[in-house]
Amino acid sequence: GLCPERDFKVECGGFSNRPVYSLKHVPDTSLLVTSGPPDSSLQVWQVSAEDSDVIKPVSAIPTENSTGQPWAKIATISARAPWVLHSSRLNSVQITEVESRKNVYTAASRNSEELSGLAFLDSNTLLLCCAKGQLCLADVRQPQSPLEAASVPS
Repeated sequence: GLCPERDFKVECGGFSNRPVYSLKHVPDTSLLVTSGPPDSSLQVWQVSAEDSDVIKPVSAIPTENSTGQPWAKIATISARAPWVLHSSRLNSVQITEVESRKNVYTAASRNSEELSGLAFLDSNTLLLCCAKGQLCLADVRQPQSPLEAASVPS
């Protein structure tokens, strides 16, 4: 087992009243985004200034159809503004601006396949991986274009 005094030093910390299944730092900010049960909503946290070692909850980002959905997979980027890419299913992929909680992108898909992962490839391109192995690419500049499976060489 790990011993706090021997194996690591706690720099800062906080307490969550719900399980944290995914935690991502928003680049170039002091913000963290977490997700986990019991729903697919996201929690936004602030890492305090250097004079404190506390991570405080700041806000929550509600998601559509958040009840009954698995916890949301998340990815972050701060190219234009601090954004979080989030979803638990292919038909509910969204990008939300972290500070204003404004939806800036919604992908179009009729497929409700569960997602196993998602990522920003760059500030305009998203990669989505379904639980059954299908990969999809999306372009933020084309918000209503349908998500299509990417052709991957074997």
